[in-house]
Order: sequence, then structure tokens, then C-alpha cells
Amino acid sequence: MTVLVVGVPEGAELELLRSRIQRNPHFRVISHAHTPDIALAHARILLPDITVLTLSGSFGDDPAALGVFQGVRALDPPSGVVLRTRAERAPGDLDVVTADGAVHLVRASDEEGLMRALRTIGLRRATCDPDEMP
Repeated sequence: MTVLVVGVPEGAELELLRSRIQRNPHFRVISHAHTPDIALAHARILLPDITVLTLSGSFGDDPAALGVFQGVRALDPPSGVVLRTRAERAPGDLDVVTADGAVHLVRASDEEGLMRALRTIGLRRATCDPDEMP
């Protein structure tokens, strides 16, 4: 499965996230972008299976992140999304967008949650429809 990482600047956090994801041989980070316009350009060209989008708060606080989310979900086929939040509690507007299997919400510090979300999305992608259960 190919993975696009969005919202994490160059540096130690990005390298740690990349290594966590690629620890599983079924996932390969193909690109990363810190800004929304570059993220959408990469997504349109690379058509990632999964997008890992890191948020500092809610979509209400960051409409550009909402644009990235909507853009990757509008791809054909839609990218599965893991929303990583740095907030202690998940903002209420993120619960609305999560869909069983296609979109997951995890804390940025929850490595096991990230890997569970990636595997769940990967299983759905294997059926060729990320929004339907296998």
C-alpha cells in the first residue's frame, strides 16, 4: 500500500513517522507534504492508497486541512485517510468524518492505533473498494 504523509514538517517527527509506517513491509511512504496545495498535487499524481493527515486541532481550526481531506477522498479511487490529531481529546468535528474502515482517527502519539488504522484500510483496499467491508 502506498502512503502519502501530510502535515508534518521535515525533521525528526517526519522521519520517525515514516519509519513507523514502513516498519510494516506492506506500507511504503511514497511522498510527504507540509502544505495543502503540495499535498493535493502529490495526491492527484500519485493516487496514494492511504493518506496520513496530521492535524493540530479540528477542521474548523484548519480549513486547509479539510480541503486536503476532501481532495484525497474525492480521488478515484478515494484514498483511505488516517487523521492523526495532536489534541488530547478528539475535536467533535472529526467524529463526523470518520467512516468505519475508510477514515480513522488516532492520536499522534498512538503508534499501535496508527498501525491498526493502516491495516484496516489496507484490508479494505485489497477488496478494491475502500469504503466497503471485505
